[in-house]
Amino acid sequence: MKRMLLVLTIIFILATGCTSKAPEEKGVLNIGLMPAVDTAPIFLAQENGYFEELNLEVNIQIFTNAQDRQSALQTGSIDGAMTDLVALATNVNGGFQMKATTLTDGMFILLANEGAKDKTEIKVGMMEISVSNFLVDQWLSEYDVEKVYINAIPGRLEAVVTNQLDMGLLPEPIASVGVLQGLEKIVYEPVDGFSPDVMAFTQKTIDEKSNALLAFHKAYNKAVKDLQADENLAREVIIGNIPNMNEKLKDMMNLPTYHEARLPDDAYLNKIIEWTNGVIGETMNVSADDLIDKQFVNK
Repeated sequence: MKRMLLVLTIIFILATGCTSKAPEEKGVLNIGLMPAVDTAPIFLAQENGYFEELNLEVNIQIFTNAQDRQSALQTGSIDGAMTDLVALATNVNGGFQMKATTLTDGMFILLANEGAKDKTEIKVGMMEISVSNFLVDQWLSEYDVEKVYINAIPGRLEAVVTNQLDMGLLPEPIASVGVLQGLEKIVYEPVDGFSPDVMAFTQKTIDEKSNALLAFHKAYNKAVKDLQADENLAREVIIGNIPNMNEKLKDMMNLPTYHEARLPDDAYLNKIIEWTNGVIGETMNVSADDLIDKQFVNK
């Protein structure tokens, strides 16, 4: 009888050991952000522990220069980054495989020197193959525009402040920094209702870290709901997490309407592709489907 009890105990222990699950390994994402208001859902998700709740570690690096961000992506030091659809299309066309997983809600504003908007000929600062150039074409068609390409955001702002340029297109809250230095904001509505900013991840990350990306977007959506209920949360996390932000900017910055993870329709993507073809002077071998991955939206 004792032997039978011993055998049954051993069987029970073995069965329990076989069916128990090891703790799920924590997902890790390394991402690059720009100093812009569309970072708010990500910073809030980080501060409120929404990533941690989903067993995800998110390491954030902030870039002020798109070229530095691109280098980090290509060397694999980050898994994905806040970028824009124009830059994404050129990357994919050049053979660097990455896709947008959600739009982000960027806020781009033209900063102008006094009297600049009343001129017919203006000198405007932007980045060449980017959303800034795209938006200038959409918004300033009534002007004769001389385009000046300055990649670094601080350098672009400085060129407007020192009257080397009449206007410059900058993301918020950097645009509000210009107001503190005497510049005027000119605000336009988003083209077709979309900001062309996105979170994009390398194909390697999409293939190997799909669970981590699902968790990222779930946490992002949870933070967006908080921001929709109280926009002051966005002001707090932006000022608190973007370096060198003056506390005065908290109430000055223009905020977008924050949306849960979403992607644009094919018509908008094709508009971006066609415009980019014109800028680079060739027809890219890129379709709308090449730019986006829908599996992380509405999950």
